[in-house]
Amino acid sequence: MLKAFFNRMSFTERVLGLSFLASGAMLAGAHLFEKVGGLVPCVLCLNQREAHWTALAVAAAGLVAARLFRSKLGAAAAVGAAALVYAVSAGLAFYHTGVEYGYWPGPAICAGGGVDAIDLDNLAASLSQKSDAPSCEDVQWRFLGVSMAGYNLLASAGLFALTLLAALTETRAAKRTRHGAPA
Repeated sequence: MLKAFFNRMSFTERVLGLSFLASGAMLAGAHLFEKVGGLVPCVLCLNQREAHWTALAVAAAGLVAARLFRSKLGAAAAVGAAALVYAVSAGLAFYHTGVEYGYWPGPAICAGGGVDAIDLDNLAASLSQKSDAPSCEDVQWRFLGVSMAGYNLLASAGLFALTLLAALTETRAAKRTRHGAPA
């Protein structure tokens, strides 16, 4: 039954599904490292999470458009938007990885200041205090010499390439259909 479901999906729908699952898994992993592993995210880590939350939402919208509303145009737009989101995600991860290796400085807020320590009731005093959040330069976890930002760079670049391929494939198919050739 599951195989029949996947056989009815277009390449674009499969890519959107993979995008949804990959971003969801990356977010789940990041939150597990934080909540179970005790690793406090820096500001750039949180920015990278936002990109994956956006990709998750875009992929979900594309899947709804394709499956529920039978909209090829909606799926094509979503996979194109997902490609843009993954390009931004890869850029953020590239920047963060460069900060970790000392190739360039991180933003001023990365010098040990995080959003978890801000007291909204006394915002002015809270902003002047140093927080316990790590600096963006500090690598808290590595596997095979690659940090989480490095793995995010690899995953986001791969997902960018895949979603871009799906968007280009969908665009070519739409052009062929518009000009009378079979898709």
